This record gives sequence, C-alpha cells and structure tokens, in this order.
Amino acid sequence: MSRHLLASFAALALLSGCGGADEGTNVVTLVETDNGAEFVVPANDTVTENAVAGNSAETAAPALNLAPDGLSLVASGGSARHATFGMARDVVVPMVIAALGKPTDTGRNEECGQGPLDFADFKGGLSLSFQDGKFVGWDLDGRDKGPYATAAGIGIGSTLKQMRDVTAVTVEESTLGTEFAAGGLGGLLSADAPDGKVEHLWAGSICQFR
Repeated sequence: MSRHLLASFAALALLSGCGGADEGTNVVTLVETDNGAEFVVPANDTVTENAVAGNSAETAAPALNLAPDGLSLVASGGSARHATFGMARDVVVPMVIAALGKPTDTGRNEECGQGPLDFADFKGGLSLSFQDGKFVGWDLDGRDKGPYATAAGIGIGSTLKQMRDVTAVTVEESTLGTEFAAGGLGGLLSADAPDGKVEHLWAGSICQFR
C-alpha cells in the first residue's frame, strides 16, 4: 500500500504536545534535496546551517514527535517548536530537515479526492503532504519501521490496548483494512484485538482511495 494513498482528518488533544512556531521571512540559507529541489530556511529557525543539512556532529538534531495537528520538534535543551497544519511548506520542510536530514523524495499526487497534493518523503517512512503551499497532513508507513511516535508514545508497533489506555479508540473494517480512529488520529491495525499492532499512522489530509 503506498504511503501517499491514505488519508484522514485528525486532532488528538491527549497526544499533542508543543507550542506554535513563527513563520519568519528572512532567508539565511538554502537546503538542496536529493532530487535537486531547494528549500529556504527562515531567519527565525534556531538551527545552524550544519544542523539543517544533517551533517553536524557537534549540534544535536532536534527530536521529532508526531502530533494530531502537525509535528513537534524538541531541541536537546527542552525547547520545542510546533509545525502545525496550515503553516507554509517553506517553513515546515526546513524544520523537519533539521531533525531528519534531506527528503528522500518529493513530488505530487494529482488524483486525490481533495485535489492535488504535493509530498515530501523522509527516512523512516514519514511523508508530509502539502496543498497550495501549506502543510496539511503527515503519513507514517510502518513498513519502514520508523522510530517516530506521539508525545504519549503512540507509534508503529503500539497495541490497541496501549492506545485505549490513553484515549478512546474506535475500530472498523474498511477497504483499507482494520482501520482505527484514536480521537482524531487515523491508522491501520494488524487485528481488532487488544494485542493488535499499529501498522500505519496518519493525521490531517493525505491522499487516499477507498
């Protein structure tokens, strides 16, 4: 199943974690991706050029947490920035590059029900979706076994019981498989059972065929 062919609209307050981020406009550096695309880093992004490029041995990259309304990036000192849905792509992508390195792929899905969506893929199966230049969703494909999780520890491999320990979860069989909604987060389970494991996780608006 393609990581770009899943969608949901999500908001899970119990699993969200951090404050907002400013959208600066002054450019301090350019980051070139593997396929030649370039993204600008706003002046108010508190990362060094080496950290943005993912090449600094001395500067610790911020940790990335999944959230129902976007992504949180937590620095080693404990400060956090939140990339929320609706923020500009040119702000969000450099923030994620600071934590994960360059995108492994970028492109566009033309046949999404909500209209064309652009995407940026990162290591570990994480894909970000953008529409009209705005961040609108993320998708975590469990086949790449990425280490990402929410602030409450929900990620690939979490069990249905573990999710129900922290929030209400509904499960139904859909054309996608055993699909769950956890207060707004969406995803797929290996089984509708307490020990059924999360195999796919998403939030926001992403491309899907049902």
